[in-house]
Amino acid sequence: MREMEQRALSYLGRNPVLCMDMVEAIRRGDGSVSAVRMDGVLINVPRSGAYLLAAGDTAAAGALGELIRGAVQLAVHDKKNAELLADELGFGTVMECRAAAYLNPMPPRSRGFDLSLVKPLTPGQEGLIMESFPGEFDRDELRERLSAGALHGVIRHKELQGVVGLYPEGGIGMLSVRQDLGEEAPELLGGLIAYITGWCLDNCLAPFVHVPVEDEGLLGIYEQAGYTVSEKNMFWLA
Repeated sequence: MREMEQRALSYLGRNPVLCMDMVEAIRRGDGSVSAVRMDGVLINVPRSGAYLLAAGDTAAAGALGELIRGAVQLAVHDKKNAELLADELGFGTVMECRAAAYLNPMPPRSRGFDLSLVKPLTPGQEGLIMESFPGEFDRDELRERLSAGALHGVIRHKELQGVVGLYPEGGIGMLSVRQDLGEEAPELLGGLIAYITGWCLDNCLAPFVHVPVEDEGLLGIYEQAGYTVSEKNMFWLA
């Protein structure tokens, strides 16, 4: 491992749950360290055009922000830093999230859901996904995720009832279930989360997720599955 990556991991290791996205970007080879300082790290994820930034204060965040070029999205692991960079870099959308990571080496229990119902989805099922969840996914991102083998779903009664996968930045997401499932929806959500967590572990990936702060119900399902939630929130700028 190169010296810059070692220094970056040393800094990020101070808050591993909050910064698991950055740690995994380095470990998986999906991200490259653009800069590392004693008080901050900046990572570029070329696949998606996103940058990931953690800094000790606004001075460090501002200095690292000057190195960002052509970012489509920016993940910032501190509120004041996010506010500064949203203003300086012209991002119009700020989404506050709870960061959570699964730290247990053993997969979570399915709580009665049959995990064998979840199957990998293929590029040939793109139309089915778009039809089942209209307006839910960006078509280009969906195609890339299907080609990468990173999207999974439950098909019952010839209908796609739920999907889950990994975003290009490595976090668990693209999680959706049919709204007409009623009381079955929470069970399906829990099953999909248990499945994708186990799938990550089977593929030597550390499972982590960023849940919007307003979605407390979903965060609770992750906590029931055994996820540890960071005390600090992180922010996605777009």
